Amino acid sequence: MVYNNVLKREIPEGWEVNTVGEFSNVKKGTLITEKNAKTNGSVKVVSAGIGFSYFHDKSNFPANTITVSASGANAGFVNFWREPIFACDCTTIRGENDYATFYILQFLKSVQEFIYSQAHGSAQPHVYPKDIENLEIVLPTKKILEQFGKAIIQMNDKITNDQQQNQQLTQLRDWLLPMLMNGQVTVK
Repeated sequence: MVYNNVLKREIPEGWEVNTVGEFSNVKKGTLITEKNAKTNGSVKVVSAGIGFSYFHDKSNFPANTITVSASGANAGFVNFWREPIFACDCTTIRGENDYATFYILQFLKSVQEFIYSQAHGSAQPHVYPKDIENLEIVLPTKKILEQFGKAIIQMNDKITNDQQQNQQLTQLRDWLLPMLMNGQVTVK
């Protein structure tokens, strides 16, 4: 361990301190309203809040994108999307690769309460991209980051697969249940 003057504490030797903005690409989403969106699409539109708002027919960010809700009661909420999304009223964060993105996600989740506290504004609280860019993050060596990434990518792939299977099972249930209830189908 070596003392770091920026953080005023010890960090592992060979690690460094950087800002989220220097280590990743932090962007504001593109404004779209439900009136302008093609809501018959299947791409989730991520706005202010903890989930998605509605659907659109195209994405503006790929799978494995971190979002931070930009405004409203949930300003500062950190979320992660394992599918392509259309980012609207939120800040997006992506590392140079998925390894870095997953590392940043873990960091942002660890400072979630601090991010909430960064909300500005009296009538409508906001968390701006600059609030995220300026967060100081301790970065491991490239070798450690790659080892972390290899392990986390496998777990993420499993989670993604499980979520897709759950969605298919839910659709099947929603299709079969009414037929079971009204006697169109029986179980033997």
